[in-house]
Amino acid sequence: MSDSTDKRWFSVSSLYATVQRLYSEVPYRYFRSGYAFPAWHYYLEVTRRCNLRCRMCQYIEWLEKVPVHEQAQDELTTDEWLRVIDQVGRFGFITFTGGEPFIRKDFMELLEHASRRTRTHFISNTTMMPQDRAERVVALAPARLGGMGLNFMGTSLEAPGSLHDEIRQMQGAFERTMEGIRTLRAVRDRAGKRCPMIHVTTVIQKDNVHVLHLMPKVVAEAGGEVFNLVTETRQHELPGLGDADPCSYRVEQIAWPRIDPAALAEALDKTETAAREAGIELRLPRMPRADLVRYYDASIDLRNYECRHAWHSLFVGRRGDVYPCWILKAGNVREHSIAEIWNNPVMRHFRQTCQKRLFVMCPGCCFLEHRGGESECGCGDQCGS
Repeated sequence: MSDSTDKRWFSVSSLYATVQRLYSEVPYRYFRSGYAFPAWHYYLEVTRRCNLRCRMCQYIEWLEKVPVHEQAQDELTTDEWLRVIDQVGRFGFITFTGGEPFIRKDFMELLEHASRRTRTHFISNTTMMPQDRAERVVALAPARLGGMGLNFMGTSLEAPGSLHDEIRQMQGAFERTMEGIRTLRAVRDRAGKRCPMIHVTTVIQKDNVHVLHLMPKVVAEAGGEVFNLVTETRQHELPGLGDADPCSYRVEQIAWPRIDPAALAEALDKTETAAREAGIELRLPRMPRADLVRYYDASIDLRNYECRHAWHSLFVGRRGDVYPCWILKAGNVREHSIAEIWNNPVMRHFRQTCQKRLFVMCPGCCFLEHRGGESECGCGDQCGS
C-alpha cells in the first residue's frame, strides 16, 4: 500500500472515531434521561442466510438447524427495506450485513437505492462477485472518499488456502473469495476510482492463530487495503438474547473462546511485522494489546471500558426488529418508524444502564472503547470505517 493510501485510511478511521465520540459526548455524559441525538449509522441485516457455514459464525447453530427453505421466513420484503432506507437522513451512513447479502436476489436494488441517498458500505464473503456484479458495485462509488454512494466494501478471510476452506466448511471458498476481491479491485482500478475501499477481516481463533502472520501478504495479493483482526464472540448463543433482560445473564453461561496467551502474543507480534513488510495497514480491536491477549485467557475488566454505540448507531434485523445492540430488542419497523423507536422507553433505559455499567456478554464486542484511550479501531466488519 502506498503512503498516500495508508494516510487516507488512517484519516478516515480517525475521523470516524472522532465524529462518533463528539456526537455522543454531550448526551452520554450529561443526559441522564437516556435521550440521544438522531442515529447516523445504521446496520441493516438484510438476511441471516448464507452459502457458507463458518465454524466461528455467531449464527452457525441457526444455519445448521433451521431448514434452508425456512430460513427466509418473515424477512422484510424489498418494499419494506426500501421504506427503512428512506428513513435514513442524507448525512447518515448505512452498513449492509448478513448472513451473505447477495443471497437476496434484490440486494443490488437495495444497495443502489441506498447509495443514491447517502453513504454506504456492505459486508460480503465475496464468493458471489462475478464481473457484471462488480461493475454495478463500482458504479455506485463516489468520485472521492466521503461522497454520496458506496464508500467501503468489507470481506473476510480466516486463513490461507485449505485451512480457510476447512473453517468455512466449503471446498474452494478461499479461491472464490480471493477471485471476488481481485475482480472488484480490477474493475475499480479500471474505472480510476478510489472507492469502494476494500477491507479484509480475520477472526482471531484457535484454529488460525498459528497462520495469522501469513494473512497480510494474502490481503495485499488480493487487492485489499486494510487488514482487520477482530475477536471471536459467542454471545449470540445465549438463549433468548434480544428478548430477555440483558442483566439476567451470568458470565458462566457464555462459552468464551480460549487461546494460549503466549501463542497469541507471538502471533500478534509476527502479524504486525508481516503487515509492515506487506505495506498493509493492520487494525486491531479497540483495546490495549495486553487486554486482547487476556480476553482469550481469562476475559477483561469491563470497568476499564465504556460503550457509546447506543447513542449514534442502531441495528435493524432481518425481520424488522430494531436494536441499540443485539442484546436487546427495542421495537420493530413494521410497527413504528425508526425515529419513534430511537428514543422510546426501552432505548432510553438501555442507555441509562450503559451509563452505569456494561453487561456480562460485552467483552469481545468491537464497539467497546477502552477508557484509557489505548485502542485501534479494528471493527472493519462492523463500523465501516
